[in-house]
Amino acid sequence: MNDAKTKLDAIRKRIDEIDEELIKLMAERTNFAKDIAMLKKSLNMPINDSEREKEVYEKTRRLCNKYNLNESIGVKIIKILVKHNKDIQSKYLKG
Repeated sequence: MNDAKTKLDAIRKRIDEIDEELIKLMAERTNFAKDIAMLKKSLNMPINDSEREKEVYEKTRRLCNKYNLNESIGVKIIKILVKHNKDIQSKYLKG
């Protein structure tokens, strides 16, 4: 096998490992949705917290800059996760 093919295979293997870690971390993040819903209920807080979301998006932008990732991509991903988690919170509070 030539050197380029070996390097390509190694990079792809590492990408697969990173993808698994990303999914694992997204699942861990999402698993907090029920706890957050119950705590917000006990604190008589609404699901939507625009100040917290603003903080999350600003932190995301800073981290994207720190790690040289396009800000709009990072924020889009976090917005998807935030929306998904708010949807889960709504279901717990309604059910």
